[in-house]
Amino acid sequence: MKDTMSNVDIRVILPELRERIEGGFVKNIYQYGDVFVIKIYRSGGGTFNLLVEPGCRIHLTQFRRVSPRNPPRLVTVLRKYLRDKRVVRVYQHDLDRIVVLEIEDEQERNKLVAELFGTGNLLLLDEDNRIFVAQHYKRMRDRDIIPKATYQFPPPRGADIFETAVEDLTTILSDSKTSVVRTLASRLNLDALSCEEICALSQVPPSMSAAALDKDSIVKLGGGLRTFIDRVKKGVNSPRIVFDTKEEETENIAFIPFPFEMFKDLPFQAFDTFSHAIDEYFGITDSERDVKEHDTTTRERARLMRIIEKQREGITSLEQKASTARRAGELIYTHFQTVEEVLNTIRGARERGLEWSEIIARIEQGREQGNPAATIIRKISPSEAQIVVSLDGTEVRLDIRKNAQDNAATYYDLAKKSEKKIQGAMRQIEKTQEKLQKLAEVEGQIAESDTAEIPIRIRRKKWYEKFRWFISSEGYLVIGGRDAKTNEMIAKRYLEPNDIFLHAALHGAPYTVIKVPREQPGEATLREAAQFAVTYSRAWQDGFSSGDAYWVTPDQVSFAAPSGEYLPSGAVMIYGTKNYIKGVPVELAVGVIFEEEWAIPIAGPPSAIAAHTEYYVRVQQGNVKKGILVREIAQYLRTMVPEEKALLVKQIPQEDIMRLLPTGGGRLVKMSHR
Repeated sequence: MKDTMSNVDIRVILPELRERIEGGFVKNIYQYGDVFVIKIYRSGGGTFNLLVEPGCRIHLTQFRRVSPRNPPRLVTVLRKYLRDKRVVRVYQHDLDRIVVLEIEDEQERNKLVAELFGTGNLLLLDEDNRIFVAQHYKRMRDRDIIPKATYQFPPPRGADIFETAVEDLTTILSDSKTSVVRTLASRLNLDALSCEEICALSQVPPSMSAAALDKDSIVKLGGGLRTFIDRVKKGVNSPRIVFDTKEEETENIAFIPFPFEMFKDLPFQAFDTFSHAIDEYFGITDSERDVKEHDTTTRERARLMRIIEKQREGITSLEQKASTARRAGELIYTHFQTVEEVLNTIRGARERGLEWSEIIARIEQGREQGNPAATIIRKISPSEAQIVVSLDGTEVRLDIRKNAQDNAATYYDLAKKSEKKIQGAMRQIEKTQEKLQKLAEVEGQIAESDTAEIPIRIRRKKWYEKFRWFISSEGYLVIGGRDAKTNEMIAKRYLEPNDIFLHAALHGAPYTVIKVPREQPGEATLREAAQFAVTYSRAWQDGFSSGDAYWVTPDQVSFAAPSGEYLPSGAVMIYGTKNYIKGVPVELAVGVIFEEEWAIPIAGPPSAIAAHTEYYVRVQQGNVKKGILVREIAQYLRTMVPEEKALLVKQIPQEDIMRLLPTGGGRLVKMSHR
């Protein structure tokens, strides 16, 4: 788990800091434990809070904190000499984890130095670089941090990556007795995570012995280093928090300024600025909060909901891993003889002492001659003892040290491990949801004590609300049955000559009717009604991602069975041509609309719901229990609506939302934004 900013992080965040605080005036300075916050006002730009945690991080923060009644001596001194002075420059010393703020007025100039390495330090220097005050004083082998001593930067650590050529890597890696990543981290001025990313970009195993690297691997490593340097020079791009779902919990593992190749398969949360990502990553302790109890619970609720969202994304990632691994195992068994022949041939060649270059040449020759075993080989990685083969158009990585059966078993084990993690993640979601429910009860108690409940008149429901229903994006009312009884009621009592009748192309589906007062609906309404019919059918319970439906006119619908046949009660016969609408997604949107003093929950195809409200969530088939899903939907809707409407949403009975959902589990997939 990443716990400090790297020198690369500092380099790429500097443009963001300069834009916000250079030219601004220091208005105040606060200390909260090891965290310092410098309040800076910039004319025309507003107020920004610069957070400095020596030994760890520097960024802008959006959290408010409780100001100590008696500031520490260091803060008192900093306020005396820096308040109301202008920040004229912010820079990083070389590529080290040191940031310097030059602050001045008409009389004098000071430097505030933040050391973000080791245990960290915060120092105030005068214009001659003498140490005026420091957070920590100490004597060291190469420099002294004592009052009135001239401040000296620590000696450089490792080679500067911006001055390192690819040809220099051979020298850098020479004589190393450890792994590639440890060698890079100790001999380049880079953190271990950045060195791992260089290995990932190079496709060189980070744990591989540096002494075992051949010329080709060093060239690839140089290419990875060059790519990484280019990305650092380009700066922040889609900053994010990367997290991982383990068996019993979801945890943040890193904050990064741009996408890392090594994290490509892990879920993440992107942010608008790097400061925002780092701020959220480290968070804030309850003792630091400068908010009322109600605001504290609101933030905690948002935090728990973010955790649930990350957990869901983690489950999706695990499901994909399990599916991919199981598919690979199945493909190996499907092409067992060919795979075994490939592995035996390469392994045998190596045992006979053939060089990899000779093996690759023979494979190329076999491919030209149309040899089936050679044809499927796509890539060979000698340093990893692996090959990549194409099986039915899918690339599968094989370990040449194992036979076909053992390779397949490895993939099946990987699939089982991912599936086991999914079960653990599901249990963790339930635990988080329980915390959310308890928090909701606390919020309810706060609301009861702080706010008088608004008396609510009982809303008189419309005739169609006894069925499933929605209003299409074109304004047409669409109704559907909830069970056999309401199906029969719709077909017998509410299907009129001008209407359109729809049904999913499978058993266990509701009768669906588009009410047509005058003009016939367009393609959008027909497709939305088809999606509605399929989503509330057995397709949801059976886990289908899409399905088909058809529509007919009322004169094609009959309750009379053909002569000599029996028609069950409530069933209908369809005569004539059916107009099919194929491949509609099995997906639902649940939202809320406001009518006088009521908040009314609605559900239907996402395109239809989006046409009538901006406050909705999207739901697909999944493994989340219905009761948990209902609470999660209610919580999300409360966070979306304007603050003055949140109480109305809170008063929606959970059973009203429950009635909107199809039978079976589900999962949230997307939240709308105001």
